[in-house]
Amino acid sequence: MSSSEEILSQIDRTLCDHTVSSNAMRCTPDPQPAPLPPVPVVPFTGGHLAAREAVVRRLVDDHGLTPDDALASVHAVLTGRPTEHQHLVTAAARAVAAELAQRIGQLFDAFTRALEPMARAAAAAARQLDEALRAVGHTASSRGGRRDRKAWESPYGPPSRRKR
Repeated sequence: MSSSEEILSQIDRTLCDHTVSSNAMRCTPDPQPAPLPPVPVVPFTGGHLAAREAVVRRLVDDHGLTPDDALASVHAVLTGRPTEHQHLVTAAARAVAAELAQRIGQLFDAFTRALEPMARAAAAAARQLDEALRAVGHTASSRGGRRDRKAWESPYGPPSRRKR
């Protein structure tokens, strides 16, 4: 069978198949996500350089590599080239990321503690406003909108008559 006949038969099978729409031939597959790099990459240059320096510093301090060897190993891992210290670079990068995550968690905890009095004050102000509105007789309505027509009536006039 020629390639054009094969394509036409595939189209015919698709059109006759009720489980697949006729537009199935026009669809494209979902794009595959890019593979994750082994070293955490920060999107802006300053953060990327700081992360690289933190990994290099950890390699020098914890594993006894020279600064030049550590920098070369990190650069090799970032560019995807093989290096004998790849497992050390990956472990150091994970440790730096864990340390950063811990610091960010501490920052969020401190931020939450700092905002707690403000949230209490806002809740108290909302309670006072509710009490004041109730004192003057204002009630919150669950239904909004106009009250001069029944709920089933449309604000756009009567429905059009259908021809039967």
